[in-house]
Amino acid sequence: MLKGHFIPSPEGKLFVTQFGNSNSDTAVLCLPAITEELNLTRAVVAKQAQHFAQHRLPCFVLDYFGTGDSEGELEQADCDLWLENVLTAGEWLTQQGISKIILWGVRFGALLILAHQTKLHQSLPIKKQLLWKPVTNGKQFARQLLRIKQATSIINASAKKTDWRQRILAGHDTEIAGYNITSRMLRSLEELQIDNDMLPESPIIWIELAVNELPPVTKRISAKWPDDSVSVHCFESPPFWQVPDVFSLPELYELTLALMYSQEGA
Repeated sequence: MLKGHFIPSPEGKLFVTQFGNSNSDTAVLCLPAITEELNLTRAVVAKQAQHFAQHRLPCFVLDYFGTGDSEGELEQADCDLWLENVLTAGEWLTQQGISKIILWGVRFGALLILAHQTKLHQSLPIKKQLLWKPVTNGKQFARQLLRIKQATSIINASAKKTDWRQRILAGHDTEIAGYNITSRMLRSLEELQIDNDMLPESPIIWIELAVNELPPVTKRISAKWPDDSVSVHCFESPPFWQVPDVFSLPELYELTLALMYSQEGA
């Protein structure tokens, strides 16, 4: 079953794609990547959602305000608003009879989960958390966006060197890879961080992708947490959030589902 829903929010309607029947008390809520990573990951995410649904685990993929089929424009949004979108979608799921939510964060979506553990768990009946290749630092992610703009300027043979960060923060909205980045958005990205003393408030399954060993930052963050609160794994996939033409990763879908069920069942 594939179905779309427009759900109300104070800023405008949010679009949620439903995979599978919602006749279960448990559902997955996907918090996707953003900007060009959203487009590049869309097919792989949809196939994973279908795989969950085929195994009687309904999955709902959220389009943040100003992205996908949700109302609004990107320049009207920031990370705080997107957090509110997640809460709105989660509350809507509970109204549909869902009493246990598995949050699935992809790249930026995973950072949003890690940065707002307490608020999310206080507001929603979260059973566990699934993280795909989390962004671990908002400032670093913002710098990556700015490097894309700088590289584009060089390719276009721009003779003038520009401090794009300062230009955006000064109020000059700037197009980066087809997305209009505002000072509001840039600041909110840079402020999105994982607190040093953060502890998981439900079990976490953390999957590092496109690597055969854990990156140092992943080891550093997860080492602070109790062993029974996190399960960290590697999967050597293509970096599908960076490159086009990766549409299906069946082994990743099987691994993800198996890990979900290994933690006391989904």
